[in-house]
Amino acid sequence: MRQRLPPMLCAVAIVAALTTVVGPMSGAGAATPVTTPTPGVIRHVIVVMQSGHSFDNYFGTRPKVDGIPAKVCEPVTSKSVSCKGPYHLSLDQARAGLSDNLRVTSKAVDGGRMDGFVSAQPNVGVGSVAMGYFNSGDLPYYSSLANKFTLFDHFYAQTQAGTLPNRLVSVAATSDGITSNTAPAFGINGVTTIFDRLDQAHVSWKYYVQGYQSSQKPTAGEVSRTPLLAMPSITGTPARAGRIVNTSQYYVDLAKGQLPAVSYISSTIDSERSPQNPAHGEAFVRSLINSLMQSSAWSQTALLLTYDDSGGWYDHANPPTVGGAQLGLRVPALLISPYARAGYVDHMQLDTASIPAMIESIFHLPPLGLLDANSGSILSGANLRQQPISPAVSSGFPVAAVPRPAVYTIYLLYLAAFLGAALLIALAFIRYRRDPFQAPPAQSTPAPPT
Repeated sequence: MRQRLPPMLCAVAIVAALTTVVGPMSGAGAATPVTTPTPGVIRHVIVVMQSGHSFDNYFGTRPKVDGIPAKVCEPVTSKSVSCKGPYHLSLDQARAGLSDNLRVTSKAVDGGRMDGFVSAQPNVGVGSVAMGYFNSGDLPYYSSLANKFTLFDHFYAQTQAGTLPNRLVSVAATSDGITSNTAPAFGINGVTTIFDRLDQAHVSWKYYVQGYQSSQKPTAGEVSRTPLLAMPSITGTPARAGRIVNTSQYYVDLAKGQLPAVSYISSTIDSERSPQNPAHGEAFVRSLINSLMQSSAWSQTALLLTYDDSGGWYDHANPPTVGGAQLGLRVPALLISPYARAGYVDHMQLDTASIPAMIESIFHLPPLGLLDANSGSILSGANLRQQPISPAVSSGFPVAAVPRPAVYTIYLLYLAAFLGAALLIALAFIRYRRDPFQAPPAQSTPAPPT
């Protein structure tokens, strides 16, 4: 009798358990501007920096913001009479891989005319996608944050040159002349960072990087999002290099009550830069914020969520000139804190250099340079003397944030499934070679109709 191979069910299940969306907030107190922090009110600052979206692309359709103007239509080419207006993105269109560098952004801005977003891209098809936008239904968690906390609608990337230069500004208040996403071969040297100031003042800090493995050479993507990895003054000192850790440590530090005074958090797998799915970035950020709200640190924390650059997406606002140089495009920015003004849209002109300036203001540190010394205050979006907003994660759901599995684990599971399938094929082939002429089992013939 012919023996059959037993059927095999190959299933690989990966569950990224994330905590639920925050629920309704209690009302905040009067929105009285406070320029000088009350001593001891904020003891933790968290900077979460995602990648590659403009303000209009994420929040341009919200009420009360400086959003997408009516009847905008961008020329398809620099000499074309055809044009493309802003439109709501489909899921497929949202995954288009837009180009984003100094040349593209400069061409898009076009000397302040803001009419080169389509023609700046490599072809018309991709260029037209640059005019797309998301609405609150596409980004429900980010929309809920804007409803509950402070949204800034004039927060600009400090430079038009891309991820690495802006990330460097966020920690050093200078781009150090870097105009691409590639760090110099000899590293970034001679730059004073906010971490130098913090060390001098004996204030604790960490830089959390999604997927980071200290035992492995950092990838180009990790370096572009974490400039410290290109700084010998950091990497050459074990104690300082040890403060660059995987984001999994963030959850551990919160649970143990050991969150440092200053934290920077960079995603890699879920950065949101196209062609990545923004929903994955939302889930990553939600896990960070929900975990913060469950911890003892929430009552004394200010978390800034922002983006390193516009990612090639359309934004209508002409970037202002600061210190003789034109800023990059507007990017989303939200202040999430018990002291944020609830449901408030802040129109203060800010930029990436405002990030170290906020840390300097809270911890009474001297400025790093002219950019941060002269930048606007992120604390304009806070009222440090109001009744603090209580954390409000929806009840009835698990509150512990579970980080996504490492990408290497996913690859190993894929490999295991592939090897299992290959083994089945090999066994079937051996069986066939042993008895290649064995007829298949007879099939019953249906009776002819009567």
